[in-house]
Amino acid sequence: MQKVRSRSRLAPTYTLLWLAAAVLASVASCSDGGITTPPTCAAPLASCDDVCVDTSYDHDHCGGCGIACEDGQTCVEGACVGCDDGQTACGDGCFDLESDEAHCGGCNSACDDGQTCEDGVCQDEDECGSGLTTCGGACVDTETAEAHCGGCGNACDDGQTCEDGVCQDEDACGSGLTTCGGECVDTETDEANCGECGTECNASQVCQSGMCACTVGPGRDLGSAVPQIVNGTTAGGSSTYAPTCVATSSSERIYSFTAATAGVYSFDSTGSGYNVVLALLDAAGCSELACSADPGAAVVTADLAMGQTVFIVVDGADGETGTFELSITRQSAPSCPAGTLESAVPLTITGSTVGRPNSASPTATAECGVAESPDAGYAFTAPVTGDYVFDTYGSAFDTVIHVRDGFCRGPQLGCNDDTEVEQSEVTVRLEAGQTVVVMVDGSRDTSAGAFTLNIRRAVPPPVCDGRGVCGDSTEGCVACAFEGNCADELRACTDSEACLEYVSCIRTCRPGAECDACRTGDPESAAIFDAALTCALCNECPLDCAGTDEIACP
Repeated sequence: MQKVRSRSRLAPTYTLLWLAAAVLASVASCSDGGITTPPTCAAPLASCDDVCVDTSYDHDHCGGCGIACEDGQTCVEGACVGCDDGQTACGDGCFDLESDEAHCGGCNSACDDGQTCEDGVCQDEDECGSGLTTCGGACVDTETAEAHCGGCGNACDDGQTCEDGVCQDEDACGSGLTTCGGECVDTETDEANCGECGTECNASQVCQSGMCACTVGPGRDLGSAVPQIVNGTTAGGSSTYAPTCVATSSSERIYSFTAATAGVYSFDSTGSGYNVVLALLDAAGCSELACSADPGAAVVTADLAMGQTVFIVVDGADGETGTFELSITRQSAPSCPAGTLESAVPLTITGSTVGRPNSASPTATAECGVAESPDAGYAFTAPVTGDYVFDTYGSAFDTVIHVRDGFCRGPQLGCNDDTEVEQSEVTVRLEAGQTVVVMVDGSRDTSAGAFTLNIRRAVPPPVCDGRGVCGDSTEGCVACAFEGNCADELRACTDSEACLEYVSCIRTCRPGAECDACRTGDPESAAIFDAALTCALCNECPLDCAGTDEIACP
C-alpha cells in the first residue's frame, strides 16, 4: 500500500532548523556503530536554555541568549529587523516567499532552473501546457480567467469579464452580446463560445440556449425493452454522423434506446448482410461512448445508468450499405469498475451515479464518513511514479472520492469529502504501472447525480540530490530534503517531546552503554529519528551524502 502524503514545500521553522542541525551533528559524530561525544554546540551555534541555536537568526535569541525580537520582526545577522507587509527577511534582504524563486515558500528554498514560484510552491513553467499558466496551484488561461486576468492574482471587478488578458465591462458589446476574443458574440447561439467564451461545441453539436446540443437525431425510438432485435437496411439512409472507428462512413440508420435499469448493455450486429459499423452516442451531448468496425461482427458494449438514453448509429465503411440485424441485450448488472481510463494525464471524464449500485463504501477517516450511496468506479494506471490528484470539481451533487488499490474493494489509499463546498479532492502517491480504482461516491445515502472526474499529476517536489553538498541546516541537499520530501519525517520528531528529548540524549551521551541507554530507553523515538536520517541521507541525498555509513540504507 502506498503512503498518502503531502509533498508541498514547507518553510523551515526555527525548531526544524535546530533539529536539522542536531541531525547533522549526530551524523558527523557517529562512527563504528557508536556515537562519540560532540561539542556542546558546534559553531556558529550557541547554547541558550540548553538548546543549540544560531543567534544570528534565532527569533528568541537574536544577537545573544535571551534577546527576543518583537512580533512582526525577524532576526537577521544578530539584529531584529522588520519587513514590509507580505515580505519576509531572508539573509540580508526582504522577499515575498509566495513568488520569489530564490526563497520560494521559505528562506533559501530556491526553485530549480526552469521553475517559477507560485503561491510559495516551485512549479515547472510548462506544467500546465501551451497557453496555460499556473496560478494558485491551478492551470488557468490568463487571457480569459476573471480571477487571473493578464497575470496571476489580477482579478476583474464585479460586472467585468476577462478578454484577451484585459478586464472589460460585460455590457461593452451591447445588450445580449459578450466580448470573446475581441469579438462581440451571442453566447446563447455561438458554437465557438457556447454559454461562455471558449466553450466550443463539437462537429455533431449546435449551440442552443447557451448549451451544446446534439444534432444527431434518431429515426426511431426503441424504448427500453431487452432483449430485442431490430431489422432494417441502411440503403437510402442519410449520412449525418461519422463514426471515429472508420476512415470513411456510409449512409446510416439511427435509433434511440433508454436503459430501464443500470447495467452493462450489448449492441450486436452479427448476422447482418454486410459489414456493419456500429457507434454508440450519449444522447445528452453526442459524445461517442463506443465504436466498432469489426467486419461481420461489429459489437459494442456500454455500462449505462438507469434512465440514460443513447443513440445507436448503424453505419457502414467506404460507402457500403445493406440489410442489418441489431440485437440489444442487458448482459449483466453494473460493473465495477465501470470503465478503464487512459493513463495520459491530465484527463477529465463525465458520468452519472444515478441508478448505480453501492459497489464500495469509503472507509471512515477524519476526512470521510461512510454512506451507502450509488457510486461509479474507474480503473486508472499511473504512467510514471508520482503524486496524482483526483477531484470532482464541476459535479452536480455532494460527492465523496476514494481511491482503491487494485480493485473496487481493495485497500483504501485516500479519501476526501468536501474539499471545496460539495466537491472533493484527494492526492495519492502511485508507483509507475500501479492500477487503482477511483470511486466517485455520494456523501449521504441518497446522494447521486451527474459528476465530473478530473485526474492530474501534482506539482512534483524539488529534486535535492546532485547539488554537490551534503549540507547543513540552512543549505545543501539535507536542508532541501527536510523542507521537501522529508518534511513529514522531520516533523514526526519535532512534534514529539519524547523524540526531542531523545535527540538531546544522544547528543550529550558518552559512547557505549550511556548512548545505548538512550536508544533502549525510548526505541520509538529512536526509530522516528532514524527515519528522518534515512529519508534525508538514503532516499533524497544518496549522491551528495555518499560516504556516511551511520545509516544502513536499504
